[in-house]
Amino acid sequence: MRNRNMTLLFTTAILCSATAVAQTAPDSFQTWLNEFIAPIHANKWDNEKEISLQTKSGLLKGMEADGIQIFRGIRYAEAPVGERRFAPPVRTPSWEGVKDATRFGSMCLQPGEGDFSEDCLFLNVWAPAEQSNEKLPVYVFIHGGGFSMGSGSQPLYEGTSLAKSGVVLVTLNYRLGTLGFLPSKAAFEKYGTTGNWGLLDMIAALEWVQDNIQAFGGDPARVTIGGESAGAFAVSTLINSPKAKGLFNQAIMQSGALPMVTTVAPSTALSFAKAKMESAKYFAEFGLKDDTKGLSSLRKVPAEKIASTQLRYPELRMPQVGGFWPLPDGYVYKANPVEQIKKGNINQVKLLAGFNTDEGSLFIPPTTTEADYNALVGSVFGKNAAKVMARFPVTKDKNVHSQMNDVITLSLLRSGMYRYADALAQKNDVYMYHFDYVDPMIRPTGLGVIHGSEIKYVFHNFMDEVNKDTDAKKVASLMQTSWVNFIKTGNPNKGMTLPDNNQWDKYNPSVPAELHISVKPAMQSMYKEEDVKFINQLLQQQK
Repeated sequence: MRNRNMTLLFTTAILCSATAVAQTAPDSFQTWLNEFIAPIHANKWDNEKEISLQTKSGLLKGMEADGIQIFRGIRYAEAPVGERRFAPPVRTPSWEGVKDATRFGSMCLQPGEGDFSEDCLFLNVWAPAEQSNEKLPVYVFIHGGGFSMGSGSQPLYEGTSLAKSGVVLVTLNYRLGTLGFLPSKAAFEKYGTTGNWGLLDMIAALEWVQDNIQAFGGDPARVTIGGESAGAFAVSTLINSPKAKGLFNQAIMQSGALPMVTTVAPSTALSFAKAKMESAKYFAEFGLKDDTKGLSSLRKVPAEKIASTQLRYPELRMPQVGGFWPLPDGYVYKANPVEQIKKGNINQVKLLAGFNTDEGSLFIPPTTTEADYNALVGSVFGKNAAKVMARFPVTKDKNVHSQMNDVITLSLLRSGMYRYADALAQKNDVYMYHFDYVDPMIRPTGLGVIHGSEIKYVFHNFMDEVNKDTDAKKVASLMQTSWVNFIKTGNPNKGMTLPDNNQWDKYNPSVPAELHISVKPAMQSMYKEEDVKFINQLLQQQK
């Protein structure tokens, strides 16, 4: 029971512990947190003017400001309601007349308060207003949030700066939590897939991009997909998905990768066995069975009631990571992603990927005790828990928060990412980074380089406090230039000169090195390489 309680604590922390931290943190961190999790409330800016654009799907009304065209709330799939709930998305047909794309669409249902709706499958586009004959590269960014919260309209993802750099940016919403990832035996029998409705939404959005992005000046043959946290996990599943073949040719993964979950559930058969048991429990909560009749009845339950239940099922399929995550169903993607890469059963891509120094720090509630730490290690590593405790003991120099931060960062994020990169780098260009700059607004908390803190440096969406920081500006310039170079050319070096004429070298699994991103960037050996190897070895023994 203790381990189960710790698992619930860990899962809840992944979703919302930043709020608890903020209660005792300086105002600057609360401001940063509000910026991180809030939707973009302003739909129109003072200097915007209305414009129209003809796409393959129909005529859109958008806005133009400061040389950038902005189209918000474009429907890419029909509302997933009624019989379309717990089913693959249905592409939006062409329309007559003009569709308003000046306001963001509703966010998908999730915990909390906001403009949430089950009718939420919208995307947004930022593109340079002046279009040349040469089509521009496209960057499709997938938001994070544990597959349970977030949207493509969060202020961190506002795309004006990237568009000014010559990139067409697309952000999107996808179904979340129970509505996005609840598996069903009855649904599988009907559709041949289950539990990946949110991933299928992403694929539908990418198909929309292929059909329509030329109208915005984008090149459908030069599409990079990217994401952070759960968004990066989603990117890695799309690389491994035959359903996404031909929809992109490059990828960026910030703080996430597929093996971080499939180490716990390594085979499709085991995942399905777990999914059947847990989904049956979920149906039973509503007095239903997971059969055709039960599925039909569940589709009639108010969406808000379904969404409100998701935090009560943290153990569905992936006990150490949390409930309602993508399921390797053999249709959208298969289990054992590293093996699939080795066999060549993937969409071949160039990859830019990396992590932040203190990924785990944000997910540790302030009241966490040494007993909680021991329980977490036991829940993740089982019979190998003693080995982990011996390597990461709580001491005077290394307190509970410090050691728990290391274990979460290594086991949940870094180990899987490097296994994925090692396999992909055998035949593809891979560039790895280590983000190691503490944001000025987070600095007073002592939390370090936390999960998600690199996003604003890629998108250049800052608040005044950061704008005044010279070092922050240097880091932001390096990051956005590197990302844009990669999106445009597949090489982060082109157009960028590192101090002392350093180059961002391709990743070599035999001699693993990464770009250390800080005020003084440089190529360095893999950060805590021996710890990564140690954790990876133990996680492999969990199979």
